[in-house]
Formats: sequence, C-alpha cells, structure tokens
Amino acid sequence: MQIAIDVVSALCLTIASFECIRALQSVSYRPQRGYFRIYVTIYYLCLVAVQVATLLLYFFVDFYCYINLALYAVLAVCVNVVKRKCPLKFTKRVWRILAVEAIILTVLCVFVESCFFVWLLPLLVLVSWAICLPIDVAIARHYVKLACNKLSESGVTVVAITGSYGKTSVKDMLSALLADSVTPSGSCNTPLGIASFINKTDLTGARYLILEFGARRQGDIAELCKLYKPHCGIVTGVCAQHLSTFKNLETIVATKRELVEYIPQDGFCVLNCADETVMQYVDAGNCTKYPSLEGLQITVKSVDLQGTHLEVHFGKQCANVCLPQISDYVKDTFAMCLQTVLKLNQKFDETLNRISNILPTPHRMELIKGVNCYIIDDSYNASITGVTSCAKTLEHFHCVKVVITQGLVECGKYRKEMNIRCGQILGDVCNVAVVLGSNSKYLAEGLCKTACRVVYAKDLKQAVSLATAQVNGGILLFQNDLPD
Repeated sequence: MQIAIDVVSALCLTIASFECIRALQSVSYRPQRGYFRIYVTIYYLCLVAVQVATLLLYFFVDFYCYINLALYAVLAVCVNVVKRKCPLKFTKRVWRILAVEAIILTVLCVFVESCFFVWLLPLLVLVSWAICLPIDVAIARHYVKLACNKLSESGVTVVAITGSYGKTSVKDMLSALLADSVTPSGSCNTPLGIASFINKTDLTGARYLILEFGARRQGDIAELCKLYKPHCGIVTGVCAQHLSTFKNLETIVATKRELVEYIPQDGFCVLNCADETVMQYVDAGNCTKYPSLEGLQITVKSVDLQGTHLEVHFGKQCANVCLPQISDYVKDTFAMCLQTVLKLNQKFDETLNRISNILPTPHRMELIKGVNCYIIDDSYNASITGVTSCAKTLEHFHCVKVVITQGLVECGKYRKEMNIRCGQILGDVCNVAVVLGSNSKYLAEGLCKTACRVVYAKDLKQAVSLATAQVNGGILLFQNDLPD
C-alpha cells in the first residue's frame, strides 16, 4: 500500500512540475536564457509552502503520507488549471523529459520520502532535461538536416525577416502579397521550429519560403542563416528588446546585422528606412541593400476603424489601397513588403490585386469589435518602439481610451526607466490606465506625469473588469506582453 501511495505521489509531483517544463520550453530549452527566474515566481512560492507543510506533517502526524498525497494532488490541479497565454506544448521531447522525471521522483519517493523533494522540482526538471539532452540533440540535428536537405533539393528561394519588432506582421503581409510563397503561421523563428515546418510542408510548386529569424543572443541569426541560407531578406527595425539576454543595444544591433552579412552577393536585403539604426546596415555585407521606400511614395490618407487608407506611387503608376491594419507602422510594413515583391520581379498591378489577401496579424494591433467598445489587441507587443507606435495610432481616434498594461518585460537593468517612459507614452494618449504586475509602480510614475487616471489591478481578470467599466463605448487597448 505504501509503495502505491509513493508512486501516485511521484506522479502528482510530476504533473505539478508542468510549469517548470513550460518555463524551460519558453526559453527554447536553454536554461541560461531565463529559466531560473522561476525561483522568483508565485508558482515556486507555492512549492515552498507545500514543502514546509509536508515536512511539518512528516514530523508531527502519524498518517502524514495520506495528507501529503492530497496536498500533492491539490498542487498538481491548481498549477495546471491556470490558463497560460503560451501553454505547455506536449511534444515528444516534453514526454521524454516527463518520463525521466517521473522515474526519478518515483525512486526518491519510494526509497526516501516524497516530502523532501517538492521544493526541488525545478532542479529535478533540469536534471531530467540534462539526461535527455544527448538524445534530444541527436534528434534535433536529424530533423534540421532533413529540413536543410529538403529545402536545398526544392530550389525554393528563402526570404528571411529579422528585427526587434514587426517580424511577424511583415512576414504575414509579405506572404499575402507574394505569389507562390509559403510561410509558417505565428512566430515560428527558431532552428527546430523552422525545421519542423519545412519537414511537414509540401514545397512542390512553391517559389518562395518566407521565414522569420528570431534571436535572443548574438550568433542566433548567423546560425539560422547557415542552416536555411536566405537569398534575400528584410530588416524591420532595431530597438532595446530582450535586454535580459542581449544586455545592451550594441549587441542587438550586431545580431540583427548578421542577416545582412550572410545574404550572398547576388541577393538583396530591404532595410526599413523609417528606422535610423537599420539604415546603418547599408554598408554591411556584400549583398545589394534597398531602402524600403526607394522608388516608392506612400502617403497615409486616413485611419479609421475600417483600416488604414494609403496612396501609393510607383514610377508613373498610382493606386489607392486600404489595409485592414490600423497600426501607425503599417505604412512602413507595406513599404518593406512592396519593395521586396517588386525586387523579386512581381508586377505592381499583380501585387495590388493581392491586397485583399492581407489579414490583421493576431495580437499585433488587432482590431476587434467588442460588446460596448472596440478592442485593440496589442498584447504581443514587447518593445518601447511598439508602444510609441501604438500611441501614435490612438491619436487618430477621438473617444475614451482605456489601456490595460503590465509594462515592458525582459528589460534587464533598464527595467525602471523603460517602464516609466512606457507609462508616460501611454498616459499622453489614454484617459484611464489599468496597471498590473511587478512594473506597476514604474508605470504609475510615468503615468502620473500625464492627465491619465491610474487604476491598479491584482490580475488580468480584475483588470478587464475595471477597464470595461471605464471604456464607455470607446477603445480598450490590451498592451505590452500581458501576463498569463
């Protein structure tokens, strides 16, 4: 009977560790990139609380094992009923780590005592990951090699997009405008994620593969370039993002430059001319560089709840187009995409005929009609440049504007100053700001420099309730990498 209780306890603790594995998955299974922040979360505080309770029961209660098992079961349920914006994906790799961890916990529970190991769950997940690592590395290399071979044999031209912001929006719009192109959905921008897409996708008949190249450390873009060999590329913009891993802006600038340097001499790279830092890459590498507005003239005529209305001039040709996006940067996004398709020899008229294919990118200034207001979902925005652009967009609308924000994350040592600035930018255009999370005091410091009213919320559910009571038929903005 005792062995059965120990085995079930081990299984409950394994389920309770799902959050640790989710955290590991979110940093691409590279613990040094932020996994250890789990030790300063409410989740880990709960582990410690259960650890203390089970030790007290162990020393002072005779039938402690039954009560402990109940505590583990409650912990496992509570941890996993909370909805996450980026939930754990149960891949084969995750199942391998879980299997190893379950075995380790079973041995510990049977031969020692389960009550000693609750607080060690994050460490046990790392041990399980390390045991599986040789197998996972071999499997990853195999899948990446298959993808590279398939890509090489297909003859498809790779168009790579990188930048601190706007990658997914540019990728989606370019895919809509460029005939005979394929692209992954969402933010698929890691070596293994791209390999998985290529291996699962029929490239027959495709001429172009549009890929998003993401990075959190210097060398990441270079690694992607070596694997998937882009012939042309786009650099969307550079700003201080992911500073917790990049450490400084200079490293970010050098990392994004890697794409321009790896594109071959007979290829080209489109540079966002609205970004001064990006335009510094004009002398990088050997490929031809094109400013996004070279030979183009694009004017924003108006912005309303139906989208952004543009007047586009190319040579002697002129056209009026309406894009469904309402973001301030949609003009720059469209310019980069149009410049790219024109340099790939697609005719201007054909490109205009494909504008109806363009759809808003989810969670990036996505406009949604609510019950008593319009909702702008910009919850995947995580840069100060994005906040500034969002504020400029809101200036077009003369109504009550309420924002829900937790500020900017992954700012490293610049966390305070960037969130004060974020608060001030949002306060200049919003009537009410509902703030939550660990950056609330910094956001409030910036907001108090404006006429915006500050409301505090303990979680996202309360924030939504408070915001909807204030919006009065206006615009409700979900801004800045909102928490789970």
